[in-house]
Amino acid sequence: MLVLLAGMSFTGVYAQEEYKTSAGTLIITVFLDGKPVKITSRKLLILLDYETGKVVMKQEISALTSDNDTIQSKLKSKTNEFIRFEGKLGLDYINTRGHPPLDFQIEGIMYPENNHVMGSGHLVHRAEGTSSTCLLSMVFQLEVDEVFPGSQLAGLDNEIYVQVEQSLLARVNER
Repeated sequence: MLVLLAGMSFTGVYAQEEYKTSAGTLIITVFLDGKPVKITSRKLLILLDYETGKVVMKQEISALTSDNDTIQSKLKSKTNEFIRFEGKLGLDYINTRGHPPLDFQIEGIMYPENNHVMGSGHLVHRAEGTSSTCLLSMVFQLEVDEVFPGSQLAGLDNEIYVQVEQSLLARVNER
């Protein structure tokens, strides 16, 4: 299972309603010859517009590290190449005030191959009175070629599962 965990270090708020992380944590698990292989990074960039639900995630491929030497070598050779997702949460806006758990769909485009991808998400409200008020989770089922175009590694299974988790800050006007 491919797991993306976005870190909680927020580096900025833009236009009052767009929030950015620049040190998100990314954990990917792919299967090589039926065995799990981890790929990780602590450099995932996430931009989330609370007013529209639009999200952008960007990861430099060479910044990923793997516990498999063959995969690590391939990743390191991908300097200045990025995986990028641009999409929209199936929510009209991000509510950081009290709310019941919300389930939604997410869809967007995965670059560089311009693949349309869909997933599902879940937004859970946490206790009031803290700057981190919600936990956002998203799950995708992808193919290796959608994430790592042109991957030519014998024995690599084609399915990847992606889970993104991100703590959300309270809206500026809701603190």
